Amino acid sequence: MIYLDNCATTRPLKSVIDAMTVALQEDFSNPSSLHQFGYSVSKKKEAIRESIKDYFNCRSGELYFTSGGTESNNTAIRSAIENKGAGKNVVTTNIEHPSILNVIKASEMELRQVAIDETGHIAFEKLMAAMDEDTVLVSLFHVNNELGSINPVEEWIPKIKAAYPTVKVHVDGVQAVGKLPVDFDAMGCDTYSFSGHKFHGPKGIGGLLVKKSVKPFIYGGGQEMGMRSGTENIPGIYGLGAAFDALKEEGIALDEAEARMAHLRAAIETIDAISINTTAPASPYILNVSLADTRGEVLLHMLEEKEIYISTSSACSSHRTGKNPVLTALGLSDNFAEGTIRLCLSRETTMEECDEFVEALKEAVETIRSIMRR
Repeated sequence: MIYLDNCATTRPLKSVIDAMTVALQEDFSNPSSLHQFGYSVSKKKEAIRESIKDYFNCRSGELYFTSGGTESNNTAIRSAIENKGAGKNVVTTNIEHPSILNVIKASEMELRQVAIDETGHIAFEKLMAAMDEDTVLVSLFHVNNELGSINPVEEWIPKIKAAYPTVKVHVDGVQAVGKLPVDFDAMGCDTYSFSGHKFHGPKGIGGLLVKKSVKPFIYGGGQEMGMRSGTENIPGIYGLGAAFDALKEEGIALDEAEARMAHLRAAIETIDAISINTTAPASPYILNVSLADTRGEVLLHMLEEKEIYISTSSACSSHRTGKNPVLTALGLSDNFAEGTIRLCLSRETTMEECDEFVEALKEAVETIRSIMRR
C-alpha cells in the first residue's frame, strides 16, 4: 500500500498507540477525581501539556487541548470577534481552510479576503492594504492545506503588530506542525492551532496555543483551566504527547523531505500537459498537480485499485459541490482544474514509493486520455 493522502491523516506511530493503550487500560481514571488515582492521571496530563509547550517554545502563553484543528480555529476566531470592541472587519486570504472562512462568514463581521497570485501566495503589501483601524483580527495559514504554500508569518506578524497594535493575529498551523519549525513566542501571534493526526498522532485531539486567555467556549465543570469544560480525552492527550516526543527525538528532517519532494516533482514533470500548482516557498510535504484531459476523481479510483491512495482536494472539502475555490483563485482552466490531484507525503514516504506511484499515474493518465481525446 502507498498512502499519499497524509495531509488528511497520517498513520499513528507505534509509540502513540502504546501510549493510548496505557490510558485506556491502566490510567482510565477521570483526572478531575479527588482520589489519588485521578490525581496521578492529572499530573501526567499536565506534564504532557508542559512538554508540548516546551516544543513550541510557548513560555508567554498557554496550551488548551481541543478536538483538533477545526475546533481550535473556531475558538480563536470566535473569541477574537466576541471581544472585538468597536472593530468591524476581519482580514484573511481567499484560500483559507473552511474552518476559518465559514466561522467568519457566520459572524456579523465584514470579511476581507486578500487574493492569492498565480503562484498561490499573497503579497504582504496587499495584506496590509486590506487592514485599517477597524480590523479586529488577521487570520493566516502557516501552510496552505491544498497547495502547500507557506506564509512567512514569522516576518509578517511583527510588522502587522507594529502598524496595528490592538489587532489579533491567528495562525492556522495544522499543516505546518511536525513539518516546519514553529517557535510560538518568536512568531508573536496571539493564537496558533494544530491537530495531532497530521503528524502521526491520533485523530480527535489537537491544541490551541494562546498568548492571553480566550473566552470559555464550552461551559460546564471548568476543565482546561475553565476554557473547555468536559471530561478530558486522556487517551488522545497521551497519544498527542507521544507524537510530540517523537518529533523532539527525530527532529523535522527538512533536508530529507525536500530531497524526496524534489525527486517526486521531477518525475511527475515528465508527464505532458501538466500544471504543477505548488510553487516555492512551499511545504516539502504537499504537491498539487493538474493534468489536462483527465478527471481527478477517476485517477483517484484507478490508483486505488492498485492500493495507491491520493486525494483530489483536502478531506475537509471533499463533500463540497461546485468549483474548488483554491483552483479558481489560481485561475486554472476547467480542463486542468478537473484533473487536479493533491499528493501529501509523510516522514514514512520513501523514494521507491514515489517512483511506483508515478509509474502507476502515467499508466492511468494514458488510459483516461486515450478515451477523452477520441
